[in-house]
Amino acid sequence: MLSNVITKTEKQTKKRKKPVFIIIGVLFSMQGISMYYNITKYKSKIYPKVWVEDIYVGGKTVDEAKKAIVENQNKLIAQKNITVKLNNKQYTIDTSKLDMKYNYIKVLDSAYDIGRKDNIFKNFLAINSHGEKVLKLKHTYNYNIVDTVLKEIVKENSKKATNATLIKNNLGQLLIAKEEYGYTVDPAILKQAIINKINNIEQEQNLIVQAELRKVEPKIKENDLKGVNTMISTVTTDFENSSENRSENIRVASSAINGKILMPGDIFSFNDEVGERSIERGYKTAKGIIDDKIVDDIGGGVCQVSTTLYNAILRTNIISVERYPHTLHSAYIGQGLDATVAYGLLDYRFKNTYSYPIYIESIVQNKTVTFNVYSNSILSNKKYEVINEVVGDKVNVFRVTYENGNLLSKSLLYTDTINPT
Repeated sequence: MLSNVITKTEKQTKKRKKPVFIIIGVLFSMQGISMYYNITKYKSKIYPKVWVEDIYVGGKTVDEAKKAIVENQNKLIAQKNITVKLNNKQYTIDTSKLDMKYNYIKVLDSAYDIGRKDNIFKNFLAINSHGEKVLKLKHTYNYNIVDTVLKEIVKENSKKATNATLIKNNLGQLLIAKEEYGYTVDPAILKQAIINKINNIEQEQNLIVQAELRKVEPKIKENDLKGVNTMISTVTTDFENSSENRSENIRVASSAINGKILMPGDIFSFNDEVGERSIERGYKTAKGIIDDKIVDDIGGGVCQVSTTLYNAILRTNIISVERYPHTLHSAYIGQGLDATVAYGLLDYRFKNTYSYPIYIESIVQNKTVTFNVYSNSILSNKKYEVINEVVGDKVNVFRVTYENGNLLSKSLLYTDTINPT
C-alpha cells in the first residue's frame, strides 16, 4: 500500500517539474536566439563601444569605419597650419603637404577582432559590454616641407661671427679690428618643436612655434690679440727668374695665407688655407716638380710659398707636424730646407705651441715672397738660426738658439737624404 502512495507522489512531482523544464528550455532558447541575433547582427560589423581616437566605429563595417577615419584625418590635416615666429617674421608650414600616413588598416583589423576570439558567450558579453575600447592611430609624415622652411629660416636669420683680427697700417703698426658676435637658429631644436606640434595636431589648439636666436661667439676676441706686438721671425725668397704664370701662382697662394691668426694649440694646414690648386681658384699652369721631373702643372711654384713659410716657422720654436722634402733640389732654398705640398696628398702643417697667438703676414713684391711671423715681445728674447750641413748624400738640419745674444743650444731637427741629380 505504501509503495502505491510513493509511486503516485513521484508521478505528481514529475508532472509539476515538466513545466519548469519547459520554461527553462524556452528561456535558454530565447537567450540563444537573442545571442545568435546579436552576434549575427555584428557578423560584418565592429562590436559596440569601440572608438578609433575620437571616431566611434562601433556598429560600422570596416569599410564604413575606414571612410569615417580617412575623412576625419584628411579634414584635420587640411584645416591646420603651423606658424613659426622669429624676429617679427612669420613662416607657415602647410600641414596638408606633410604626406600624412597612418596605420588605419592595422587599427581597424584590431577593432574588428575585439571580442571575436572567444566562445559565443564571451562574444555576446563583448557586444553588450559597458566598457569603452579606444584605439590609437600611429602617424608618419614626410618632413621635406619642414626642412625646406627650416632652411629658409636659418638663411634669413643667421649671421656669422667675425673674429677679431690684426691689420697693419701705413706706419707698419699692428692694429686690432674688433670681433663681432653672430647669431643663428638651432635647426635641430626648432625642428623638434615643430614635430611636437605635428604629433599632437589633434589636441593642439595653439599651432604657433616661437623660435629663438642663438648667440654665436667669435673664436678670436680683441683681448686675445693684445699681446701680439712683435715680429719674431722673417724669411724672404726670390723668384726673379720665374715665368709670369709661376709668379701669379705664388701671389695667389701667398694672399690666401696673409693675415692668418693661430691661437695657442691651433694647427695650421697649408692645403686647408690655400685650397685646391685649380684654374677656377686663379692658378695657372707653370713648371713644378713631380716624380723627380720638372713638368707643367697647375699651380706650379706654390711649393716656394710653402717652403718660405716653413723657413719662417723654423726660425721660431714652433713645432712642425707634417713636412716633406722635394725629390729634386729647389734653387731658391738651401738643401734640406724645403717643404713640398700637393693638394690631397702632401701637406705642410705646424702647431702653435706658444701660449700666445701668432699672426702670419705674407708680402709679394719685386719678385720676392716674404713671410713675417708676429707674436708677443717676450718671445723675442730668443733668436733662432737654421743651419744645414751636407755630409755625402745626407743633409743635417740644426736649429741654433740664442738667448739675449748668447748661444744657448744647437739641436738636430732632422736629416734628409739628397736625391742625386
